[in-house]
Amino acid sequence: MTSSRYVFDNASEQAAPRFAGLEGTFDPTSRAHISALGLGDGWHCWEVGAGGGGLAAWLADRVAPGGTVLATDVDPSWMAHLSAANLSVERHDVTIDPMPTDRFDLIHARLVLSHLPSRDGVMRDLVAALRPGGWVVLEDFDSAFHDGLRPDPDDRDRAMFLKVHRALAAFVDQSGADTRYARDLPQRFASLGLEAVGADGRVVFARGGAPAAGVLRSGLLQVGEAMVARGMVGDAELARALALLDAPDFVFTLPLFISAWGRRPAWRRRQRAPAVSSR
Repeated sequence: MTSSRYVFDNASEQAAPRFAGLEGTFDPTSRAHISALGLGDGWHCWEVGAGGGGLAAWLADRVAPGGTVLATDVDPSWMAHLSAANLSVERHDVTIDPMPTDRFDLIHARLVLSHLPSRDGVMRDLVAALRPGGWVVLEDFDSAFHDGLRPDPDDRDRAMFLKVHRALAAFVDQSGADTRYARDLPQRFASLGLEAVGADGRVVFARGGAPAAGVLRSGLLQVGEAMVARGMVGDAELARALALLDAPDFVFTLPLFISAWGRRPAWRRRQRAPAVSSR
């Protein structure tokens, strides 16, 4: 992830609860999609924007003993506790640092590309980093579900919370992200020549205090003051939204979570043209 553009600073004290919330909420989804591709011993994997490293550690266990995992982030300090022999942790910014080619059987990135101004170029580089026959799995939020929500006007808390949540998405967009990027991932994969392209979406309904609440709470604590300063929400609205995220009887939804996958075509030997008969 790019350190200059990613709106949720990984150096912030709120990074840890955000990583924990994302892992607790979405690791089962990511694991299921990756496992369905045939992940196993001997695979060489790259976890891009690895955050707290939970998924990277799981990958390392699944591909052992013959496989390896590279886990990268602009701030890899949150992965200092990882110790698997086949897992390497490195600082790497996919927008500016050199990219490998023809190296990995699997590349996975979750909630990374939509935040990057050079997201299309990064996607091309990730595809080039795959070995022939290798898979890329990209996962990101999309605002499609919340765009269509119409809460009961008599439910003031829910209407207010949706306002704050939409304001957070707008703030992220204004910071250079694209909260509608994920819906086009299958088409973008196909345009890059990937095969066996597929995708699906998941909407998480959660209660205050759940891991999913930690994702939104950490985001609002990081950028809430800036949202108020821009007039996007009021102080009281922000405070009430944060309180609701701690209330077990309050049900809310995260944005639509889209997972997309595709495989780089395997090299095929060029067939020799048949000899021309002289007869």
